[in-house]
Amino acid sequence: MQNSTQVETRVQSGVGIIDISGEVTSFSEEVLEGTYEKLTEDGLKKFCFNFENVSYINSAGMAVIITILTRSRKREQILRSWGLNEHFRKIFDMVGISKYMQNHSTEEEALSDF
Repeated sequence: MQNSTQVETRVQSGVGIIDISGEVTSFSEEVLEGTYEKLTEDGLKKFCFNFENVSYINSAGMAVIITILTRSRKREQILRSWGLNEHFRKIFDMVGISKYMQNHSTEEEALSDF
């Protein structure tokens, strides 16, 4: 199975925005962690993950997100997200991701939460 995750990045007002499309699975690890690390190396401390175009997240994909979240906490970085559908919002709440990476309905809301 090949990676069906596409990632684009942009920076707005000092916030690294990671636009994710497709599925977030174990095959997403390299692209997501690599993208996050590159933005960190660029000196960014604030990140927003856009899940609007994500169709699927499995447990391995959740582990990738948790790994990024753990690294960001150690580095005193701030993570936000937007665009999770109701199903994944509930899962993020159940596993505790939402406690450390607050989810918003829109990009504007997420960016204004820093």
